[in-house]
Amino acid sequence: MKQLRWQILLVLVTLVVIGVLLLTQKPVSQPLLPQPTSGGVYTEGLIGSPSRLNPLLDVNNPADRSVDRLLFSGLIRFDGRGIPQPDLAESWGASQDGTIYNFSIRSDARWHDGAPVTSDDVIFTIGLMRSDASFYPQDVKELWDRVEVTRLNDKMIKFTLPEPFAPFLDYLTFGVLPRHLLETVPVEQIVNADFNLQPVGSGPYRFDHLIIEDGQIAGVVLTAFDKYYGQGPFIQQVVFRYYPTARAALDAYRQGDVLGISQVTEDILADALAEPNLGIYTSRMPRVSLILLNLDNPEVPFFQEKKVRQALLMGLNRRWMIDRIL
Repeated sequence: MKQLRWQILLVLVTLVVIGVLLLTQKPVSQPLLPQPTSGGVYTEGLIGSPSRLNPLLDVNNPADRSVDRLLFSGLIRFDGRGIPQPDLAESWGASQDGTIYNFSIRSDARWHDGAPVTSDDVIFTIGLMRSDASFYPQDVKELWDRVEVTRLNDKMIKFTLPEPFAPFLDYLTFGVLPRHLLETVPVEQIVNADFNLQPVGSGPYRFDHLIIEDGQIAGVVLTAFDKYYGQGPFIQQVVFRYYPTARAALDAYRQGDVLGISQVTEDILADALAEPNLGIYTSRMPRVSLILLNLDNPEVPFFQEKKVRQALLMGLNRRWMIDRIL
């Protein structure tokens, strides 16, 4: 009987301890994460002037490229970590020797006019990139001249390279153009085609209309494409307005005409940083800089000495240059 009383006492003490712990424990609160909602209008100031809303012709115009990125899609895209992700292509594979790539285009990819995106559109676009109508750099044209492009069916395409080329995927982010709208336009007239100011793409936003002020194009309005194959955008409408300088764009922001500006140049950096509600985002440019030594230049024969070149390499504080300059 005495042993039983001790067991009951032990149980009671345990229950009291548990009760005290429960009473003194602070409640665990789960943080409420903000959830995006659909709708609204975002207005951004672009530095420059519009020329042609066509990825074939926007290489030298950053203002056009900013708009085209929302209108057009490539076979693939790269995420924030530089990893290739599916875009128009839902999947792809490469041969073991790295000379053959097969791509499968999404079955639900559609142009903004409702027509399906096919491998014919990709082949057509590459043909234009190779032509004189293209504004692409010569090295890009020469690359595509060496690549054999084969149509396997409406949704499959094969690229055959003359030799392995590790960065080949980097060249597949080009904006694909609709063959059914441009195939009747002579190549030499692509530059002046009506399509360039009334574009039809396959991206998350479709062209809505131009903003005309005093007879000039002052902006362009894009609307979310409801049949976009990927994750649809939350912002219903994006408005781009053009400004001649970053200073003019910053003034428009201060006046409430735009919600953001595409570029903060060095001359307005201090003023932009002083704006309490203007968030500034930076990133590293995907750029490689090279210094080539002309070993055959008779005016600098010391470059032919291996030890001199090694000394120049070892004498450079590369980490300082990366941290402070690049």
